[in-house]
Amino acid sequence: MAPNFADEWAANEARLAREGSSLGELLARLQGFFSSLALAPQEWEGLLECAHTLPPTLAGFPLWVGFPIDASPPGALLDVSLLGGTRAAAFFEDQAGCADNGPAPARIAALLGKTGVAGSPLQRIVGNRLLLEYQANAPQRALSDPGFLLYPVRPTLAGAPCAQRLEDFQVALNAVAGAMHRDPDEAGAHHATRAYLALEPDTRIGAIGVPPANGRLLRLSMLGFTDTRAVATLLERVGWPGPHAAVVAVLERLATRGALAQLQLGLRLDLSATGLEPTLELQVFSANTIYDDTGWFKDQTCWTALIDALRAQRLAVPEKLSGLTSWSSARAQTLMGRSGLFLLLRRIHHFAIAFNAAGDRQVNAHVFLLMTRWPGG
Repeated sequence: MAPNFADEWAANEARLAREGSSLGELLARLQGFFSSLALAPQEWEGLLECAHTLPPTLAGFPLWVGFPIDASPPGALLDVSLLGGTRAAAFFEDQAGCADNGPAPARIAALLGKTGVAGSPLQRIVGNRLLLEYQANAPQRALSDPGFLLYPVRPTLAGAPCAQRLEDFQVALNAVAGAMHRDPDEAGAHHATRAYLALEPDTRIGAIGVPPANGRLLRLSMLGFTDTRAVATLLERVGWPGPHAAVVAVLERLATRGALAQLQLGLRLDLSATGLEPTLELQVFSANTIYDDTGWFKDQTCWTALIDALRAQRLAVPEKLSGLTSWSSARAQTLMGRSGLFLLLRRIHHFAIAFNAAGDRQVNAHVFLLMTRWPGG
């Protein structure tokens, strides 16, 4: 992390710490910006309940909210970015010392400890960032453990792997296994390695971790697919046991509307000790931003064709798609906080289509949010 970024993030965290007692308090004050979205009351309640357990400084790093835009039952998701050496990281490290907080803080602290070692193999492979994933369902008297994902630094784990990259992949797998206090082979490490070796050039491993509330599984995300053929080929090569025809059919329906021209596709797979699970999440990203962390304001028009195609193909509820209009172009808006001026950055982050073993699907939208102090403020 470059010193200027570190200084700016520290200053932003200090400002956000004075804005409220929790991330939930900040989101509640920002509720008006979410009013156009198809969040059911119980989804919003669940998000706030979950976010009230998290520090407000997480608003200063990329976070996104996911929710169904088809006729699926309500169920919101909250993903937050956690960087080593920040106030937010210290919050989880402090929680790790108390048994009443459950195993999740200790797992998170263990990973932060490994990624935080300057020059270590793991830091070279995945940097110092974790993504925490929460199922924010209400009413929720006992929060489930979050999932976590390590994010390999591109192109550390790119396709067509050489021996060095395979060794790096195994370092990341071992880090996840160590945080879960299990043997590396217990949750599909062998099958994950096979999946990695199936990648072709121009694709890569995007994330490695475990899903929320199910630590027995290993979660693997693959990025960089550009069309239906590339996705179908990968599923064949890894031997995914789910309904291939259902995935291909949805992609072809979108492709016939020209909806994928400016987009890139990702696959999220779950693996157990016995192999790949028959579930899958197909992710759709802006091709302009997926590899470029300076690209938050480049995806101005790419979502229009996809939203139109989801409507035309009846893959989503029209009223829920209409609510995404104000998020389809990236926006920066000025906010007057308790401690000064902020910029609120928001846009669509990605869409996700989840499939189960029977071929049933759920279509989710994920929107991006970040608060940063006014430049120089």
